[in-house]
Amino acid sequence: MTPIRLKMQAFGPYQGAVEIAFSGLRGKLFLITGSTGGGKTTILDAICFALFSRAPGGRRTWHDMRTLSAGDEMPEVVDFDLCLWEAPGRF
Repeated sequence: MTPIRLKMQAFGPYQGAVEIAFSGLRGKLFLITGSTGGGKTTILDAICFALFSRAPGGRRTWHDMRTLSAGDEMPEVVDFDLCLWEAPGRF
């Protein structure tokens, strides 16, 4: 599995639309790093929600991950693009 793009809105600490492009990291090892409370775990939670419709551990629901400061008119969004299979020699 190769991550390509992750888009979040009203999810965790991300109120507005945030897009993370993984496409520039193809074939490379990468690390998610940042300060405490910066949203690293939320990125992983969003990927898990996109793939399995639940957070790791199963203790939190979609409602638990909604940004409290997002207005009622702003929908929660998690959109994850990935490539499950690559043709040989493309890395």
